[in-house]
Amino acid sequence: MDLEQVIKQSQGERYVYPDIFPDNCGLDIVLPNDKLHAVRSWGYRKNNPKRRATLEVSTFRGISFNAIHYYGKINIQGVNMEVDGEPGHSRMVFDDNIPLAHYTYELELKRPLSKEEISEDPERWGDYYNEGDLTNCFNTIEEIIALAKEVFRLRFIGDWEFYVESPYSRYDGKLDINNQPTGYE
Repeated sequence: MDLEQVIKQSQGERYVYPDIFPDNCGLDIVLPNDKLHAVRSWGYRKNNPKRRATLEVSTFRGISFNAIHYYGKINIQGVNMEVDGEPGHSRMVFDDNIPLAHYTYELELKRPLSKEEISEDPERWGDYYNEGDLTNCFNTIEEIIALAKEVFRLRFIGDWEFYVESPYSRYDGKLDINNQPTGYE
């Protein structure tokens, strides 16, 4: 999977985010009219020294037999907007034009539908979807984790750590992502 495809499959629901998330993204924001500047929202505790992205897996059990679907979103630690001249005092920023000034960022994961999947369940997909259309509904947690690893590997650079939170504890915890880029390629 390449960067362009990964970006299509991991978008913000409300905001447009950069294609690549360096570990210092958002820290350059200064709002002089509001007397605010961005500071780290992570690293104040010993157990959180690196910036963190967390895959949150949720599930839905439908009313039909075997109707189980999984959903994934990546929650990303944003920044705090600190008041100029008042260390430790911060304010929330609700400006939709500056999404990297927010406390958290969020990417919704989606996957493309296959022709076979549409033809196997025409009642669900038939009249509304075409092959390649994206859906946020996954069939397994493993699919979500595999996509999330690709998103993390290609879209996050620098000093990040990646965690998973799911309804099933066997998937929870820190994930080791192999071949994570350390800079722009």
